[in-house]
Amino acid sequence: MAIRHARFVMLAAAAVGLVAAGLPPVAAAEAADAAVIRGFTAAHSAAERTTETAYKAIPSVAVARDLDSYLAAKTGLVGSTGDWRRVQYVVAKLRSYGLQPQIKTYYPYLSVPRKISVTMTAPTRQVLPTKENCRSVETDCADEVVGYNALSPAGHVKAPVVYVNYGTVADYQALEKAGISVKGKIALVRYGQVFRGVKTNLAAEHGAIGVVLYSDPKDDGNSNGAVYPDGPWRAPDGIQRGSVQQLWLYGGDPLTPGYPATKNAPRINPADSNIAKIPTTPISYAAATPLLKNLTGPAVPQAWQGGLPFTYHYGPGGTAVDLNLDIDYKISPIWDVTATIPGRTFPDQVVYVGAHRDAWTYGSDDNLSGAETVLQIGRGLGQLLKTGWRPARSITLATWDGEEYGLFGSTEYAEETGGKLANAVAYINMDGAAGRHFDASGVPSLDDVVYDTTKEIAWPGTGRTIYGDWSADNGGKVPPVGRLGSGSDYTAFFDRFGVPSVNIGASTDSGNYHCSCDNFYMEDHFIDPGWKYHAAMAQEVGVVTMRMAGADVPELDYGSYAAEVVTYLTAFQQRETQVYGTDVLGLSRDIAAAKSWQSAAGGIQAAIDRQLAAGAPPARFAVLTRALVASEHQLLAAQGLPKRPWFRNQLYAPGINAGYGTQKLPGINDALFEYHDTTQAKAYELSLYASLRRAAAVLDPVT
Repeated sequence: MAIRHARFVMLAAAAVGLVAAGLPPVAAAEAADAAVIRGFTAAHSAAERTTETAYKAIPSVAVARDLDSYLAAKTGLVGSTGDWRRVQYVVAKLRSYGLQPQIKTYYPYLSVPRKISVTMTAPTRQVLPTKENCRSVETDCADEVVGYNALSPAGHVKAPVVYVNYGTVADYQALEKAGISVKGKIALVRYGQVFRGVKTNLAAEHGAIGVVLYSDPKDDGNSNGAVYPDGPWRAPDGIQRGSVQQLWLYGGDPLTPGYPATKNAPRINPADSNIAKIPTTPISYAAATPLLKNLTGPAVPQAWQGGLPFTYHYGPGGTAVDLNLDIDYKISPIWDVTATIPGRTFPDQVVYVGAHRDAWTYGSDDNLSGAETVLQIGRGLGQLLKTGWRPARSITLATWDGEEYGLFGSTEYAEETGGKLANAVAYINMDGAAGRHFDASGVPSLDDVVYDTTKEIAWPGTGRTIYGDWSADNGGKVPPVGRLGSGSDYTAFFDRFGVPSVNIGASTDSGNYHCSCDNFYMEDHFIDPGWKYHAAMAQEVGVVTMRMAGADVPELDYGSYAAEVVTYLTAFQQRETQVYGTDVLGLSRDIAAAKSWQSAAGGIQAAIDRQLAAGAPPARFAVLTRALVASEHQLLAAQGLPKRPWFRNQLYAPGINAGYGTQKLPGINDALFEYHDTTQAKAYELSLYASLRRAAAVLDPVT
């Protein structure tokens, strides 16, 4: 009873302190249970709270608005003069915060559109627009890139059109059942559900000679409400740009897979790269209207019907298109900007915080909101440094280039850093970091640090913490932290080099994705009026960074991680038994290995708790931290995944036909269910089994 009473007194005092620090009373009570920070000794926890309180007062709505006002005044396409303008500004800001920024230049293979032409040739001839109208709220119309898809091949094709809905595997199965083929045709594909590069790849696999993508108003346009500039939804002329690189094979420069794209790096033949196989380009839903309206053939099922005011038909027939894409390819410089704060106690251990800086046009939301949050964190940490504070571990802040083309800047950096990433404690990513709805995805080992910190940051206009509002968005339940596939700059760090990673973001429902409407006006009027979410996200991600960098032993919960892996293996075992009639791979031993990993994780956590309570010396904490990080690294397969060796994580990868979406247990899944190769699947089961045993083994000696 005395212990419980003492904790009650401590929590009550903590709640009072949190109210004083600016949290609403309900939020302060919610946060109080986290008064003693996981991974810190009692003394260091108290000091950390004092420092975090000072930090949280620094992110500013005025600074957020000013940063975006400058950065989004010009477009920022990778490798452009506007991109270089952003580099110079970021460098100047980081220096003004007392940090020492560095520019790292890489030389990837970039596609450059010279002329994009989409013409309807039947039933009448109509040249379709390939760029949005210029509006008075836009500030750099002349430099807005035409609507196009990066990493599409050039080409000139003419053919009838077939509407294929979202262009997924299931959609092509439905077409086949309806007796409709895209062979020799141009596929008209609606954005959504899967990564656009998958849409192009599946169309090519089914014999299409070209792809036209469009954003249907039912998904993000006028079916949802007022459109830009009167509201947040995509206007009829809005075009979603984007890369169609085959990202499920590898990220980064197409010609240097697995090694950095330095100026004189050896390069593979483009024909052997992950560049898309058939010409692909995007148009608006206004431009898609005559194509869809004139298609003949059977009417589509209700699930395929979009938001335009007429019945959609499959085709072919009625509509034909002349698609002429004049696209140049050249090796061009891109620029990453990083700044490292050296650690005081464990300088060799590094926490990375990054966001991409490039954009298709202005990119206030995607992703200046993230890059500006990196700057706000740099500003806050810079002010703390002036007071004598230093993080226990090194912190590297990064604004990456070329993410929109295919994760170029972050991938080349990670590939060049290579083996040094064995010392990376965590990578924290942002890709869209301002808006009403908070979200996070990451490895299970980082769930707790996300939950703990979100319980301590007020969410604007709600009277709740981030966690409280996030939970409300999920029906009052514990909100789910998603799992990582690909699609942003954590990919190389996590999927290839095994760095524990988390992607933290926030969004407002809108149709601004990858169009010229993603700009300062949209951000200021609809995404985050008042810029309060920008400031709150800078508080949240900054505190996560400080916790991971400042802890005596960073919070990496491999007990929960291993328990979750047991559920993956059990579900996989059930699926293979249903499909093959037996447990083909003998996953019972993998399940046992995962449970042993869970037991070892419990053992090291108990050891960590004892050492924290005893106030062990830093050298002991360094050993414990290295063991935790090493456990993650054991999950990599040296040989990579089947038919895509660049990806090495055996627990998570992007799905082959999802692109961004997470495929769990990808090695055995791809071999058994994608390629139906039981021999290969058994080899990958052996690799997985060995990895799980190693993951447990590296934890055992330090318990």
